[in-house]
Amino acid sequence: MGDIAFATGMNSSSLIGFFNSFGLDEEMVHMLGSKRQFAVDAWRKLSGSHELPDAINQILSPHFFGNPSEREMHVDQLRRCLKLDGYDLVDDGWQLHITSRSGAAATGVLNHLKAHGERIDHENLITRIRIIEREAETSPADAIGSAKELIEAVCKDIIERSGGTIGKKPTPASLLKQSLSALELAPEDIPDRSRGVDAIRTTLNSLGSITHQLDELRGLYGSGHGRSSSARGLTPRHARLAVGAAGTLCLFLVETFEVERGTKEA
Repeated sequence: MGDIAFATGMNSSSLIGFFNSFGLDEEMVHMLGSKRQFAVDAWRKLSGSHELPDAINQILSPHFFGNPSEREMHVDQLRRCLKLDGYDLVDDGWQLHITSRSGAAATGVLNHLKAHGERIDHENLITRIRIIEREAETSPADAIGSAKELIEAVCKDIIERSGGTIGKKPTPASLLKQSLSALELAPEDIPDRSRGVDAIRTTLNSLGSITHQLDELRGLYGSGHGRSSSARGLTPRHARLAVGAAGTLCLFLVETFEVERGTKEA
């Protein structure tokens, strides 16, 4: 990365200003002893920071590398380095997306859910999972927002496929409640004589709590809202918790819907 920053051709003051814009506090000077070594040290200081992905995007933007082949060469160089550390790099021609091979995106829950989405041709579900795959490790706050939107997408799909209609400005909790009713899984739908009725109802009520808490987290830190500086406290482990909970809930809903649909069709 130090060589890539050096290859941009920025002068000393511009290079210092670039890294300071991502949270460093380096002294502004007009001449560095070694711009390459300064860049190496600066990247090291950004390592582990939530600002790092954006800094990488900026340094490899067409603004600095107007020649597509030159930019592609540096992107490939970075991709090979990241692969050794367990990360994949996806380049859409303008922006880079860094994803972990061992994080939330690789969990069995999301993979199973994606398989269901491919079978029912639910492009919105697939799109949300792909976003989470890009963001879970590099942008935890956005991943939490996407996890909440994933629940909404699944609930809306179940409601519509069950013949229901979605009200105006529905909340995540109301969407879940409506989808559970469509699946005859609302707590009040469980007969009093059912074995373990209290445990079943408690579990179903807990599902509603997942959507409520994710909605609160999304409002505080996630995409679609202004974020305070406290968002810096979010890490990939928080995203994995949110995505894991959302994915488990969505997989349960989708699998239940498929079982119910199969029973009715039979």
